[in-house]
Amino acid sequence: MDSENKSILYLWNSRVMFTTNAMQTDFHAHYAATLAVSLDKKICIETEKGKEEYRAALVGPNTFHRTVSPGVEMIALLIDPETYEYGSIAGVVGAEEVKKLDFTAFEPLVERLWNLYSGNVSDQEAWDLHLDLLRCVYPFRKLEKNVDERIKKIAHKIRTELPDSIRMKEIGQGFSISEDRLIRLFKENLGIPLRRYLLWVRLLTAVKVLKEGKNLTEVAHLAGFSDSAHFTRTFKENFGFVPSLFFGHLKSAEVRFCESDDRVF
Repeated sequence: MDSENKSILYLWNSRVMFTTNAMQTDFHAHYAATLAVSLDKKICIETEKGKEEYRAALVGPNTFHRTVSPGVEMIALLIDPETYEYGSIAGVVGAEEVKKLDFTAFEPLVERLWNLYSGNVSDQEAWDLHLDLLRCVYPFRKLEKNVDERIKKIAHKIRTELPDSIRMKEIGQGFSISEDRLIRLFKENLGIPLRRYLLWVRLLTAVKVLKEGKNLTEVAHLAGFSDSAHFTRTFKENFGFVPSLFFGHLKSAEVRFCESDDRVF
């Protein structure tokens, strides 16, 4: 085991993979579901019902819990519960539950997980691995994406323009799509609701400027939040920790904003 604290964040819209050997959180709940897999020792997760140890666990959305596993080399995958992929496995765990998973299902992935932990993977390999992790929980088909060109252009517009310059009613203008139809087509084509996509763009923008050393007030403004309190509250609701950790525990973390060939958003 590597005694030096190390962390890597792999970031996409709607999901994050976090590799660490220094996982120690306070009690919290967050909107994202979490798939946690240990590479060696067991992970200790505590809820109001008590402590339990896991080699692999699925933490349902909004579950009040804490993880106390310093020195345990592990992977945590946080995924928006409104995505197609999480919807495909959601029946395995309740909304406020920690489900123990059979680690033998994950054993074929261990070598690739070590590569992920060490940072020795491409963006595409990281993306493929996160899907294989989810399929170890419950098999599901790949979301087939014959994506409407208008939706591709709208997603690109959202990613490349300042988040606070985009309003829901204005997004479809110029693409001959009404607001109601846009909301439906966006989820059908990209597997995530438009409002959640907009939020994730803001959150990833925030992480980028946090790592550049901006203060919370600047970050909130640049990412389209009303103020630093609104930003901090929204960030914690989605990730389970406050953004100020990027000035402390996560200051030395490597952050990778990932792209992959089969993703259009």
